[in-house]
Amino acid sequence: MKVVNLLEFINSARDLFTLDYARCNGKLVNFLDLMTEDEQFTQKIDLGLIYVNQKSIDQYTIVDGLNRIVSLSLLLHAVCECYKKTTEQNAKAIKTIRSKYLIHNSKSKLHLNESDNELYNKIINGERLSGHEKAQPMFVLLHNFWSQIKEERLQAAKIFTMLKKVTVTLVETDNVSKRNLYYKLNNTRDLNQIALIEDFLKENGVENDWLDIRKLYFPKDRDVTTFLKDFFITKFHYKQFNPDRLYESFVNYFETMMQYMSEDTLMRKLKRSAGLYYNILNVNFNNDELKKAFIQIKKHSGEDTYAYILDVYEDYCENNISESIFLEILQTINEYLENRQKSGQNMEFNELIQYLNAFITCK
Repeated sequence: MKVVNLLEFINSARDLFTLDYARCNGKLVNFLDLMTEDEQFTQKIDLGLIYVNQKSIDQYTIVDGLNRIVSLSLLLHAVCECYKKTTEQNAKAIKTIRSKYLIHNSKSKLHLNESDNELYNKIINGERLSGHEKAQPMFVLLHNFWSQIKEERLQAAKIFTMLKKVTVTLVETDNVSKRNLYYKLNNTRDLNQIALIEDFLKENGVENDWLDIRKLYFPKDRDVTTFLKDFFITKFHYKQFNPDRLYESFVNYFETMMQYMSEDTLMRKLKRSAGLYYNILNVNFNNDELKKAFIQIKKHSGEDTYAYILDVYEDYCENNISESIFLEILQTINEYLENRQKSGQNMEFNELIQYLNAFITCK
């Protein structure tokens, strides 16, 4: 660990890479607000720990601390924009700021994930933004910087005096799983659970199998999240599932199952379940009786029954129960949903599950 000035750390780096699943969110830092707390800059401003993985002498991967680095970069860009087209001296200063802190070899020093990188580069390069892009946290913070610099008539020299007081403690993460560390440090935040899962699968060499599942059945993150939620409800017998722990549940399931089968076999099973869930979501059945039953379940807002149906559907496909029993179960579920819809009461589906399980056992 070492304490460094954040501004100088960015200056010393040629490239700052980020993790594929790390994203900029609303927790960006308004550095200008720090100026009001100590206007004479008598004390250092400690912004805590930043975890990095050093790839080479001047290349780093940011494991944790991305929002602070993005925020500082946006402030530097805001200073450049506010003093643009003023004096020749300011034009030289702007060129120096951009070459030291923002740009290396005509490209941004900061390499964000795909979704954030496009917006960040548009901002840094002064490109036109859409209304949606202007509503994103990065542009909102940039606009706040512009406004404060103009309204409070903040001088660039004073801003840099403050920034020279900003320190962080760099923590090297050699021989540590970057993903697990990132998750542990940030699991109270809204994380991209699917991106974390995909990085885990890539590490285990089954990324292509997963991409097949996404391409065939769930190209949208929303749908694959719904599938995994219901899949794990059946596997772990959850009564309540926390979507903020989806990555955790996936790793737990995957590592447990790998004790009994290969990664390839496990992915084939997952792909098979994904195909069945796709049929449920899209009422994709050749059998007319089954199709009618699922249309009725969908009509009566039976989404909360899909986890149980997936479990029973797998039994049906494995010939553990007959088609007539499967149909009878679906009809019973539909009757429950119809009564629930008519009564307007949220009747407990768990009680019906107990009855249905007893019914299957008797059959």
